[in-house]
Amino acid sequence: MAIRKIGLGGVQVSVTAGPHEAGLHFSVGGRWWQRLMARMAGGDAALRGGAPAPPPAPDAGAPDGLRQRVNGVNWYHTLDLGNGVRTPGAFDHAPILDLYRIPERLDGLRVLDIATYDGFWAFEFERRGAREVLAMDLEGPTHLDWPPRRAGVVPEGQPERFGLGFEIAREALRSSVRRVVCNVYDLRPETFGHFDVVHAGDLLLHLNSPVRALQNMARVCTGYALISEPYFPDLDCMGTRPLVEYRGGGDVPTWWRIGLNALKEMVRDAGFSRIEVLNTFQYGYRATPGRMSHAVIQAFR
Repeated sequence: MAIRKIGLGGVQVSVTAGPHEAGLHFSVGGRWWQRLMARMAGGDAALRGGAPAPPPAPDAGAPDGLRQRVNGVNWYHTLDLGNGVRTPGAFDHAPILDLYRIPERLDGLRVLDIATYDGFWAFEFERRGAREVLAMDLEGPTHLDWPPRRAGVVPEGQPERFGLGFEIAREALRSSVRRVVCNVYDLRPETFGHFDVVHAGDLLLHLNSPVRALQNMARVCTGYALISEPYFPDLDCMGTRPLVEYRGGGDVPTWWRIGLNALKEMVRDAGFSRIEVLNTFQYGYRATPGRMSHAVIQAFR
């Protein structure tokens, strides 16, 4: 069989001839061809002499895009969003979660989380199997329970509206929790219906009418409420007398220092049939844990 090879610009042609067959065979290769393929890989713009096509924008749900969104928010809660992304919240409840004595499972229950902010508790209730979770909060800091002299004030470092962190977390966690805007003073069965479980955390000291808020919680609750709240042991210095200290709505705002005796009486007088103190413990800001006394009360409707 006769074979003749001819090469030109990286293209090689082989001619074969024999008594029973003949044919042409083509092959490509060499540096010229490699350079051409590299230019084609750069996109049509490269072949036209322009700049290569830019890479696609990162997915906002991917770790890098998610971190960028997280870094743009002032976080209250520390949340694990997966893929190694954690929010830099002022409070980290995960290490002390067991101290709250929340039921391990909430399957089939409808739950309301009041003053949800970034949604730590709402997402936790969903994780524990709740059938539906509503996360209730205010529109923004101007709607906090300020005294008239500070009405409309936005504290330094606060966003103009609440819920930015919640939406980022909800999307990252692929959660079905629904956020609703409502003041606890306006909460009633006609608004969102009834709930098997109602939760409120670190709320009462920021309200000028905490008993009224507790009464509204009782009205929409068919099972039990979980009330977790700071208390001040120095106010329980006179036996069982329920004492509070008036603070006048300053700071964030803070209206009261509440003793544990007073806290229990407030919850009981709101219309619950029975209360149980599930636990008391020390907690605080992530940077200074263990500086505040905390009580968790379960109140049965």
